[in-house]
Amino acid sequence: MKTHVKTASLFLALCLFLLLSAGVLPVSVSAAVQTITKTVNIAAANKNESGPGYYWANRYDTLTLSGMRVETDEPYGLRLPKDCTVILEGDNYVKSAKYGLSCAGTVIFKGTGSLTIDAGEIGIYLITQDRTQKIRLIEGTYSVTGGKYGVYSDAADFSFVGKSMKISSGGKAILGRCVNLLGGSFTADSPVEATQSLIVNGVSVDIEASSPALVSKNLEIKNIDFSGSEYGGENSVHGKGLAKFHAKSVLLGDSVPGWVDYILLALAVLGVGALIFVPALRKKKKTKELYERLEKEGYRKSGN
Repeated sequence: MKTHVKTASLFLALCLFLLLSAGVLPVSVSAAVQTITKTVNIAAANKNESGPGYYWANRYDTLTLSGMRVETDEPYGLRLPKDCTVILEGDNYVKSAKYGLSCAGTVIFKGTGSLTIDAGEIGIYLITQDRTQKIRLIEGTYSVTGGKYGVYSDAADFSFVGKSMKISSGGKAILGRCVNLLGGSFTADSPVEATQSLIVNGVSVDIEASSPALVSKNLEIKNIDFSGSEYGGENSVHGKGLAKFHAKSVLLGDSVPGWVDYILLALAVLGVGALIFVPALRKKKKTKELYERLEKEGYRKSGN
């Protein structure tokens, strides 16, 4: 009897092994995510740095987040230097006592991943006092919670162009000098306010606030369908973006749309082609004319 039981067990084990090898049964392998309990301070970096879920390439001023998880009781979660690029890969999470993410100057956020921020006071804090600095969320998915503000900036411009952004705040979703909501979808439970200018263009917007949803002395709203009506200072705003926003030109500056760069690139390619092929065509034409003249004067036989 024992022999039969042993044989049956071996047979079942072999069948299970074959099913797993063939992919008939799913195999679940979950890698443990290591939680960082201190501030990730890239603002002070002067060489390449890495940790669980992040890598800072100092030479290129680029921070790649790939599944980073920060949960700290310290005031800051993630601190960034000026003039850097953040690339989002996978799901990233930052929780801190006061400021989830701080930017010392111009930062561009790119990538197809997501970033979730949970902060006691300010989700994204733009600490620079330089009005020429710009924070741009070009790509990615963002979920921000802040006790007082989702995004706060005294001086730097803040622009959201990415896939989607959701803000939950006890005070204002965004409070900044110049704020631009320019693409994707934007959702908030509190107002967006700009002290200088607020541009809402081509973005699907969904705001439910207890005071006017969009506030600025210079408010510009374009390419949004509010179901036949226009925004008139309501607390509740629901609109669908009608136009895709073109990023600013890298070659010519913020005053020029991004598609101009593609035209200039195409012209440059054509120009290089002209420099290569036009002289060759001219040489071929002159050679042909020379041969024809030599044939007429009897110095060269036709077809040679």
